[in-house]
Amino acid sequence: THLGLLQKAVDMRFPSLQNDTARLLTRKIHLHVGPTNSGKTHGALQALCKAKTGLYAGPLRLLAHEVWYRINEGLVSPNIPPRECNLVTGEETKTMSSTAGLLACTVEMVKPDTIVDVAVIDEIQMIADEQRGFAWTSAVLRIAAKEMHLCGEASVIPLIKKIADDCGDEVIVHEYERLTPLRVGEPLGDLSKITKGDCIVAFSRTGIFNVKNEIEKLTGLKCAVAYGALPPETKAEQAKLFNDPNNDVDVMVASDAIGMGLNLKIKRVIFTEVSKWNGKQRAPISFSQIKQIAGRAGRYGTTEKGVVNEGGIATTLKPEDLETLKIALQAPLKPITHASITPELEHISSLATLIPVKYSEKSGTLVGRPYGKLLTDASLLFRIDHSKFVAGSFGQQNETMPIIEASIPHHAPLTLAERSAFSNAPINIRDEELVALFGNMIRLYAYGNLNSFEDVAKGSGLLDTLRDVEAIRRAHKPEEFVDEAVEAVNDKDDKPVRSGSEAESTLDINTLIALETLHRGLTVYRWLSMRFPIAFPFYTDAAELKTRTERAIDYCLESIRANRQRRLAALGR
Repeated sequence: THLGLLQKAVDMRFPSLQNDTARLLTRKIHLHVGPTNSGKTHGALQALCKAKTGLYAGPLRLLAHEVWYRINEGLVSPNIPPRECNLVTGEETKTMSSTAGLLACTVEMVKPDTIVDVAVIDEIQMIADEQRGFAWTSAVLRIAAKEMHLCGEASVIPLIKKIADDCGDEVIVHEYERLTPLRVGEPLGDLSKITKGDCIVAFSRTGIFNVKNEIEKLTGLKCAVAYGALPPETKAEQAKLFNDPNNDVDVMVASDAIGMGLNLKIKRVIFTEVSKWNGKQRAPISFSQIKQIAGRAGRYGTTEKGVVNEGGIATTLKPEDLETLKIALQAPLKPITHASITPELEHISSLATLIPVKYSEKSGTLVGRPYGKLLTDASLLFRIDHSKFVAGSFGQQNETMPIIEASIPHHAPLTLAERSAFSNAPINIRDEELVALFGNMIRLYAYGNLNSFEDVAKGSGLLDTLRDVEAIRRAHKPEEFVDEAVEAVNDKDDKPVRSGSEAESTLDINTLIALETLHRGLTVYRWLSMRFPIAFPFYTDAAELKTRTERAIDYCLESIRANRQRRLAALGR
């Protein structure tokens, strides 16, 4: 029947049989499981560095970049020399050598049928993630590695054993305990009790800056900040400021971004709250997330030589939240029973060929079923083994598709593959200016132009903001521009620039938000450039703009802190 053909197009009941290369091997799967700060990834990276060929796949560009750096610099372990290792993420590649045997990448960039001696897949518990878990599932099923090291929470053990059994692989479980103790401290009650080495966790940009301002007002301590909207490079720079004992930044105020990817010398983690806004309503933070964030306190290897590491402390700001923290830290992990899996482009394409085309009066041509509706069709018809797998979400694609459809000119339609690629772009649809930039990218692509980022951002004012911040920074810190070949984006504006604190005082949270949007736009441009290099060919120019934007964001954060200190000094505090 026709319905049977439609279901067959998206039939993934036996995913382990869809990869002949990996199934030719009896892979040895080492499962390294334990809490945060247990050293579970260390042994896996050592095995990777000793292999002739291998790859590391992690959830974040920041993590992939860190592993890439450590391998190339010989910093994985004292007894392991430097190795040439290339880097591939969604928006950048760094090729150390065309013959390098090792690769560090984000999980989504793992190519199917990759053949290596050793593969390390980090944060394996994300295999259950509704939106991104399919990438972990694909990596576990498809990488043809003699030896595979999966690192993460113990909650995945039964699931990985089931999947390995289907694949004919052997599983060896290595369980780790936390390297330093973690205890629950007394609730603070108020922010005046913040001390050096503390990390205060809030869950919104506004909340983070409110907490930061209050701490600096009450204690005189200077704060670094880290939250999701900041560029990874800026978060790493803020972490560096916090970790450095030789400067005056002693406190970190952060979101749940600290739970993964940042190495921080935290003595005490303080939760300002144990619930957060999820886009629709306030919801409790999961026990798993509380464990991961709290576990950043007292991180192994963060104390000075000769000093005994007494471990870390986790607590709350409000006394009424402390019991929730205690319960979360003592609670057993909820077992992960299903791996996320989604139809791939080839399945969607097969489905599209089976659905009749329609005549469009707007374009005067025959058109196929819209990509967004095809995703809905695929979700309804999808056939999987429900004992081990769960259908992943097309949430991001469904949010992005209306923007894509609205931006495509009627006389220049995009192919299914092009729509699919654009729907996976790293877009935050809550950022209206970013959505406008993304719409411009789609429109310019459809017209067949060669597009620079300046073309994309024309009329947005974002590049003007960057130029203004650079002008203030140049006037305030000319010595930092000696080695920077910075040119104005549109060198036409001759308006005078105020200098010193007067100019700095114009830099505020709104300037920071504009720069964050600019950075996101440049990230999307670079992401598209790696997939459509002819339409978006100015990758290097965008990379230079991105670096300049990161410097501007760093300076803006520094200026906001300095402005606050000046206001407090003027008030005699």
